[in-house]
Amino acid sequence: MTSRHFALSLFASLFLAGCGPLVMIPGGELSGDVKPPPSDWSFTDEVDNVQLETRPEDPYSVNVWAVAANGEIYIASGGGADAGWAKHIAEDSHVRLRVGDDIYEMKAEQTTDEAELDAFLVAAQAKYDFEPDPEQREEAVLFRLTPR
Repeated sequence: MTSRHFALSLFASLFLAGCGPLVMIPGGELSGDVKPPPSDWSFTDEVDNVQLETRPEDPYSVNVWAVAANGEIYIASGGGADAGWAKHIAEDSHVRLRVGDDIYEMKAEQTTDEAELDAFLVAAQAKYDFEPDPEQREEAVLFRLTPR
């Protein structure tokens, strides 16, 4: 078996086994240690990507950016409400968030509050060093994650 075939076989095995997401490819149920949500999410400032699991009855997980602002943790769908995981949240707000090896059982609540959006954008700019696109701000959907 060539190294290419081995790599493809390994990738297919991991994907079919329902593991977490691989880069841009969605995965299944997340594994890790379930912990109570912290009161301070600022530790996520040091983490580029986290994993979000939606659709509890048929777990679907993706890599996303997470931003701590004003004591809360937020995720945003730059693709708006049409992103697959955002549609799942619209159907069932129960999500799980994995940061490192720790999993937090949360509820995703869409927010349109301008003060929250502004705080999120300031924190996201500082964390990810980007300039937000004003058009994308109109399309994006912001979710505040709260304990279940």
